[in-house]
Amino acid sequence: MQFGTFHLPLSPSPEEDNRVINQQFDCVELAENLGFHYAWLTEHNFTGEDAYGDPIPLAAALAQRTKKIRIGFAILQMAIHHPTRLLLQTSLLDNLLNGRLTVGIGRGSKFNEFEYVAFGVSGDDNEHRERMFEGIDYMSQAWKAKGSPIEFKGKYFDLKIPGVRPMPVQKPHPQIQMSGSSDETLEWAARHNYPIMLPRMGIKKGVERLSFFKNKMEEAKLSKSDIDKNLNQSTLQRSIYVAETDEQAYEEIQEPTHRLRKHLLTSRAKHNPENSDQEQKAKGHDSQKWSSPVFTPDEGVQDYLSRGVIYGSVKTVKEKIAELNENDIRSLMACFDWGDMDQNHVQNSMKKFGTEIMPSFL
Repeated sequence: MQFGTFHLPLSPSPEEDNRVINQQFDCVELAENLGFHYAWLTEHNFTGEDAYGDPIPLAAALAQRTKKIRIGFAILQMAIHHPTRLLLQTSLLDNLLNGRLTVGIGRGSKFNEFEYVAFGVSGDDNEHRERMFEGIDYMSQAWKAKGSPIEFKGKYFDLKIPGVRPMPVQKPHPQIQMSGSSDETLEWAARHNYPIMLPRMGIKKGVERLSFFKNKMEEAKLSKSDIDKNLNQSTLQRSIYVAETDEQAYEEIQEPTHRLRKHLLTSRAKHNPENSDQEQKAKGHDSQKWSSPVFTPDEGVQDYLSRGVIYGSVKTVKEKIAELNENDIRSLMACFDWGDMDQNHVQNSMKKFGTEIMPSFL
């Protein structure tokens, strides 16, 4: 298996931003020392849900502090980026990282409508998906042109550029990875030969989605080696917390998990457009109880813990990772720090996982 750390650090107030941002350097450096394959950075703006907000300059800073670990985005919200600017930024980043960049791209959160409003973008989910597909098509074509001029005409962009400089280190372009779980996104990723990132979901659904993805790659006539490569790189997200005992782990994740949910729901109620119906958006969604204000804090948190968190003693967590491995889930994106956790707890959990659990699955 491959293992990555996922960095979505909550900052409870503007005064805490600098502290939380700088903690990420310690966590990524620790992840590299422990032998993790990836450090995944995310993108959420304005509310402290993600303290650093913009992962691109953070990735540039991490390029100077790391030597082996791959730095990936999980994800860049394509709908709020101009694809030419993103093309040039990621090309430079791949040079700064000497070929260690993974460009993870997705639609973004359907619940944080205020993020799209701030960038003058529609909150329509279908438009976000179309912008994602179009942006990736354009960037891929530009990279494959090897510095030559290209013209691109799409639904949202009509572009002409002299060529990409600097060219990325990876050829023909940095690794691209698609985020999503819908049939449309997985089928598109399969046709274009890109691995996928699955959000928090139960093992049964994760296995079903990976099977669907594999079938679509076979229908697209991808080679066996490409199919195997994409399945090796396709990753499932989980939060991880390792303590001395199951009871201690359960107790220590309660407060930060409640704090995170309260922060998310409060921010959305305060900043989303007045006509935003969070309850309706959550209906039928995997995270319905977590994301809908209709459910009590305890209902939301218990749903989150049962669906998206692996916690407990070394023995318990190892058994749960083994279950993923037995179901042919080959890569895990692990969030060790959520809800402004105590950093001693975070680092102790990472060390236990990296030294007592992860080696059994490498």
